Amino acid sequence: MDDQIAGYLKEFDFIREGMRQDQRERQGFLGFALAASGLILGLLMRSPPTRSPTEVCFLVGLAAIVTIVAEKLTIRASLGVASAGIYLRLFVEPHVQGLDFQRRHALYVSSAKGSVSASRGFGIAYAVLSVAFVLAWFAAPIEHGGRQWWQTTVIVILGLYSLYQAGELIRRSFADWSDVLGAW
Repeated sequence: MDDQIAGYLKEFDFIREGMRQDQRERQGFLGFALAASGLILGLLMRSPPTRSPTEVCFLVGLAAIVTIVAEKLTIRASLGVASAGIYLRLFVEPHVQGLDFQRRHALYVSSAKGSVSASRGFGIAYAVLSVAFVLAWFAAPIEHGGRQWWQTTVIVILGLYSLYQAGELIRRSFADWSDVLGAW
């Protein structure tokens, strides 16, 4: 029986380390998106010189793509954290007396209605970043000739898609990632 408990404890440690790695990745993705987009948008908003509409569209589009990729990776890592926590709660903790952090944590998060979820904070940060790059498109100094309708359409579509991804993080934080539980 002790070998079985030792096996569960090893599995617990292995999965917890994977969860920590996913948590670190989420922070890294957001940090990279903020730094890269901040640099791109900062270069764009410099007063002199004014840029062509094509240059502005490219730079804002680049910031949007960096943000969307980071959002996708953050959602994937968040699913990993939620899935690992549920796995530990369902398949490891019941076999080891006194090992019930994930079960207690799930009750706490459920009673707090997602307000303690890091995913909500990530979602809000990404939503602000999404709004920032769309506003940068309209605020950036542009040479004579102005913005083209198709460029504005591309930027708005990227902004809406990015907001949708941010909304997914926020929505799932309110639902305590319960859709992952259904997969087990």
